[in-house]
Order: sequence, then C-alpha cells, then structure tokens
Amino acid sequence: MKILALLVFSLLAPAIVLGGTSFKGTVTDSAGAAIPNAMVLIHWDSAGSTVGLKSNVGIKEDLVIRTRQDGAFAVELPPGFYDVFVAAISFNPTCRKVRLKSGERGSITLRMDVAPLYTAEMGFRIEGVPPKR
Repeated sequence: MKILALLVFSLLAPAIVLGGTSFKGTVTDSAGAAIPNAMVLIHWDSAGSTVGLKSNVGIKEDLVIRTRQDGAFAVELPPGFYDVFVAAISFNPTCRKVRLKSGERGSITLRMDVAPLYTAEMGFRIEGVPPKR
C-alpha cells in the first residue's frame, strides 16, 4: 500500500508544485452513449521541453485509468502536451493530442466507432453499423 501511495504521489507531485491542471473527459460511442470501463492511456509529449519550453512539464510515466459507468474520467496533471489514447472492447481505438495550461481546466470528449472487423467476426450486426458486403 505504501508503494502505491508513493507511486501516485510521484505522478501527481509535479501537478501540485507547478500549478496542476484538472483534466476530465468522456468516452462515447457514435450515437453518444457512454462507454464504461474503457482504458484511457495518457502519455506526455515532451516535444519542446528539451529546448526550453517551460510550460511543458508533463508526467514522466504514462498514466492508465478506466472510465466510470457514465463513460467519464478525471485526473490532475501538470501543464503540458499529452496524447490521450482510448481503447474499449469491440471499438476501434482512438487518440487525440491535448494541450493543458497551468491553472486551466481541460476537457475532452472522445467518440469511438464500433470495429467492423469485430462485427464481421462475431457474425452479428450492431445498430448503426452497415453490414459487410
């Protein structure tokens, strides 16, 4: 338990010291319905930080979290550029780049489409996805 607390603190300490940013998001399907338990991976894009861009602090380790039943997630992050990847059962993965600035609240809505490969392999049709010809 102490190791977990230390790991969480080491990831969040830069956010606390450098003006953390509240970042939240929602993951939905193409019809706007929430996707619960989707895996959200947040990866810091360090571009610019090596040449003096002081506002791109970021996290040193990738952060993996899951969406709640309502498809939402929330995390505190230090300012910087991030790649946000999302994957869920039967959906094509998706990703977006975001810029979080110190003291601002960031939010994102990620829409996922059902994977045609999945529907073809499983032999059934999901509403809103045309049948494979």
